Amino acid sequence: MASLISSYGIVKSSSGKLCYEQEGNKDGPAVLFIHGLGGTTNTYQPLVSSLQDFHLVRFDWAGHGRSSVPQKTSIDSYVEDAEGKCQSTKAIPEPCQQMAAVIKYFDLKDATVVEHSLGCLVAMTLAAKQASLLSRLILYGPVKSLPQAGRDGAKGRAENVRKGGMATMADTVIGNAFAAGTLKDRPKTVAFGRELLCRQDAEGYALVFLALAESKDPDWSAIKAQTTIISGSEDKVSTPALCKIIAEFLGHTTVNLVTFEGVGHWHTLENSSESEKVLKNAVKS
Repeated sequence: MASLISSYGIVKSSSGKLCYEQEGNKDGPAVLFIHGLGGTTNTYQPLVSSLQDFHLVRFDWAGHGRSSVPQKTSIDSYVEDAEGKCQSTKAIPEPCQQMAAVIKYFDLKDATVVEHSLGCLVAMTLAAKQASLLSRLILYGPVKSLPQAGRDGAKGRAENVRKGGMATMADTVIGNAFAAGTLKDRPKTVAFGRELLCRQDAEGYALVFLALAESKDPDWSAIKAQTTIISGSEDKVSTPALCKIIAEFLGHTTVNLVTFEGVGHWHTLENSSESEKVLKNAVKS
């Protein structure tokens, strides 16, 4: 089984048109999925068939996947835009804008928010600003704001993708994101990751790099959600050391730190079975 989508639609927001998908048991525990840079709702496709007891909601960031490309964006805008109002199309009415609005629209009580990479920074920012909207965070490969060298590098990558398109960027990202064993022995997984990247709009991808370059850390002390942090032993983006630092920043709340052996930065693609187990355990805890 792939998915059992019960509703989907395009929602008009200040960021443009956002694509949403909903499936699973509406009476079950609520789970909202947030993908990372270069991802889409399909970042979590390897997990959803075994999670149908939960109420599952996924969406594409503005500028990613099937959502439209905004003129400008920032990490804060992903949160701040969510507090506004919008007009909808298809079956999803107002008010609806990115994260907070999705939680409010679907009335996701006691929501668990599952994030990957840069999506973790967005979700942690929301968790710090509106703690009452969610109770659990599951962070696959979280990141924090960059030092100056990293900010300059992010701006450079935005410029490169604008000049050369996604094809020039995809193989570099793939080589850095996957573990060595994945690159060698799992060509289908690598092909899926490459397809996610190559199907992105170059401008939408560049805008997120610029948002990352200007990002700030959340107010760690304001985050109250029970948190699970997942790293990969070969993760070059969100290293086990970085995950430990983030766990220490969140030490005032309940934190579970997990490391997948032989996994790089795309945990849900490289080890979907363990990703599923960690998610289920966190939601049920």
